[in-house]
Amino acid sequence: MNHSQDNYILFIDESGKSKLSDDTGRYFLLSGIIIDSNLHQALSSYIVSLKNKCAIPIDQNIHAFDLFENEKLKGFPRIMVSDINMLFERLLSLSHGADMHAIVLQIDKLKYRNQIEKCAKKHKVSFKRVYNELKKNDLHDVLYEVAARKMILEFGSFLEQRKATGEIIAESRRQDDEATLRAFVDATNSSRFVDGTIYKTWSQYSFSRIHSLTFQNKKGLSFGLEIADLIAWGTFNLEWGVARTYKSKQKSMRINKRLAAVNILKKELLLKKSLEQLTTSKISTVAGDRVSEMSKVLKTISFS
Repeated sequence: MNHSQDNYILFIDESGKSKLSDDTGRYFLLSGIIIDSNLHQALSSYIVSLKNKCAIPIDQNIHAFDLFENEKLKGFPRIMVSDINMLFERLLSLSHGADMHAIVLQIDKLKYRNQIEKCAKKHKVSFKRVYNELKKNDLHDVLYEVAARKMILEFGSFLEQRKATGEIIAESRRQDDEATLRAFVDATNSSRFVDGTIYKTWSQYSFSRIHSLTFQNKKGLSFGLEIADLIAWGTFNLEWGVARTYKSKQKSMRINKRLAAVNILKKELLLKKSLEQLTTSKISTVAGDRVSEMSKVLKTISFS
């Protein structure tokens, strides 16, 4: 009898800027794609051959903003629009109906930035100076931790329902990978959560069923990260996109058509059939410990 378990991979990518500095925009989102590991291996191999056909370097992850909005990749010869269209359409056709699921989490940073602003005014110092104090305490990227922790917990619940195992692959944020690692450690530590809450149970699932976290740089060959990035790009633009000023009306039509197609795919793949806004109350429930640490620093901070 075959006792092997299914194994799934969660791919994580962000859009917008998660940090609480005053120059990174108000919103950010975290996109996750869950895909069967065997299916992912097959699709990644197919994407290599597809990139070759489209004259796109195989050692470069497709970044949706660069390729599908700017219609170019930095440092490489011009790519034909027809090839970009073919690659985009093939990516979407592979994704429709596949054993894949999406999680998209959104956060409004305004309340937390207001707390920093209030602290700065109280002490008559700059916003940046208060932000730097948070950075010294590893709290400047706390909202990324919150979203990543929530996504990992959702993944743990997903795996438990299917009695499967799982692994996580996150696109490397280089010096900021520590935030992802901290989120993973905290999500799989049930003592971080209040007794009787669903997240404490999901944390136990995550600990028992998720066996690894790895980081992948931009040269990795990963269908999953490319789809996660595609969903993140499309969602961010549809939710908070700015007016485009392309000289070419044809280009504007192409970009808008691609965004609409990504939105259709996203609706099909969403695990909960809707985006999830992480409100302040949800954030407190998911990661009250980290939010409390931030509040404590802002209350006890002093400047000589």
